Amino acid sequence: MLHKSVEPRSPDSYPSPAAASPFDQIDLRWMVSAVLQHRWMIIAVPAIFTVLAIFFVIGRSPNFTASTQLELTNLRLAFSREDALFAETHPDPTFLETQLQIIRSDRVALNVLTHLQMIAADASAQSKAEALKKLRQGFSAERVGLSNVVALSYSSSSPEMAAQLANEFARAYVAEQNAARWDAAQAGSGWLRDRLREIGPKARVIAEALPPPHKSNMRGLLIIVAAGMVGGVLAVAGAFLWKFLDRRILTPEEAAAATGAECLGIIPRFAGSANASRTDVSTEPQATNSFSADMSSLSYALDHPNSEAWSTLRNVKAACEDCFGGKGLRYLGITSTFAGEGRSTVAANLALSLAASGKSVLLVDCDIYDPVLSRTFAGPESIGLRDYLRDGQASFGSHVLVEQRTGLNFLPLGTGSGANGDDIWTINLRRFFEETLTSYEYVIFDIPTLGNLADIRAAARYLDGFLLVVGWRKVTAEAARLGATSSSVMHERLLGTVLNNVDSRETRWLLSSQVNFLNKSVQTDELPGVVETVRRVTNKTSRSKKVLVKVALAFILAAATMALLP
Repeated sequence: MLHKSVEPRSPDSYPSPAAASPFDQIDLRWMVSAVLQHRWMIIAVPAIFTVLAIFFVIGRSPNFTASTQLELTNLRLAFSREDALFAETHPDPTFLETQLQIIRSDRVALNVLTHLQMIAADASAQSKAEALKKLRQGFSAERVGLSNVVALSYSSSSPEMAAQLANEFARAYVAEQNAARWDAAQAGSGWLRDRLREIGPKARVIAEALPPPHKSNMRGLLIIVAAGMVGGVLAVAGAFLWKFLDRRILTPEEAAAATGAECLGIIPRFAGSANASRTDVSTEPQATNSFSADMSSLSYALDHPNSEAWSTLRNVKAACEDCFGGKGLRYLGITSTFAGEGRSTVAANLALSLAASGKSVLLVDCDIYDPVLSRTFAGPESIGLRDYLRDGQASFGSHVLVEQRTGLNFLPLGTGSGANGDDIWTINLRRFFEETLTSYEYVIFDIPTLGNLADIRAAARYLDGFLLVVGWRKVTAEAARLGATSSSVMHERLLGTVLNNVDSRETRWLLSSQVNFLNKSVQTDELPGVVETVRRVTNKTSRSKKVLVKVALAFILAAATMALLP
């Protein structure tokens, strides 16, 4: 260490994160959380299925089914002890199945087509085949229970046509049986011919088909309810699958498990700001050595004391004071796994809140790839750290800007050779640490992301500790784990994590114990801006709920109307 000699944090302080199986987290809380997080999908999908079912019920063609019943008997000749011939009934299950196949045969169907003149007598074989296929689509013949009764049914869009075709199939079958017996009787003598006409299969119509008064379609209510239930099941399954595949960090518990470091709190998405790392950039260089941090995102915690962000930054300050056996740390690097997670915003808010509490704080922009703080506070082409390190005789104070309200000192990145950190993390930093060691209680560094491993390892040789900013829904647990363990020295000195840019309206659906505890711990009675924002959000939510209720009532009314249809 060039600036001070300290003992590194023991590796046992924070257990090294391990790649956990996604299945280990699946429990009842996980399932309920998945349903709550994707509640709109679970509402929308069944609603869409219900609407589609309503349109289907309204637009489907009516279907009527007429049925006729035949009693089938099988008469045979047998010899008595007096050698006289007589007829007797002999029921046989195989006989009934045989008759059913005859009823469904092409011969009976062609008889129906010919008798009703639905096909020309000289029609081609292809025309007959197509007519038979179309005729059979609505026809069915089934045995009624274990009896000798067969039900012939036909379904059509016209009730009269359904009854006519059902009766025609019965007539055609009876005619076919009579013709078969007549052909068999022609081969016998006169006396035997009369007997043969009476034996064999015989059918008797016991219930003639009549035009049905009601449609035989499945009732509309059943279709609508079934569609809604199927949509609900698919939506819940989709919510579970989405939750399982979406490994982005949403809760402090997930951040701690992924990085192996304590999550020190959450910073909500600032009202009126996306809490992005980029803000409005000044196009003019500073005329004096002072600057103003009156910006919605970079000074949010300073402008809103007792807010959730302010409470989180206090936890970071307490963690800085408690580490290293109570000795505390002076040089803290703020980093993140990827760009856009808000590390520059957190660094500025932390530095301003520490300065506002009476601490002497220096904020240093060391992000050579995207110097947001330098562009925002100092403007382009402003002198800073790089210029100070190049000029060994330069005065440190001439490169520092002072914030007007809090007295925070800020050292911009300065002018230099672009994205190359070799001119920063060098032996020339000895003079920097010597001057800041006695001048500042805290020195906050805004450093590059963990993906720039060379810069992180170089910074780890000089800094006391690191704070990892985890963007809410910005980084997966696996990426955070790989980033946190990319440098063993950095991980040993990892102070903790901060879950940034959290949507407060969504946190209540996460079922996170730590989030619920933090929300109840923070008092918001002194936050008129936040309260007003919450009120506006609540009003919008109430209006959305009213619209949703009206739509749901319309669906229920439509479903009830369909259910009343015969």
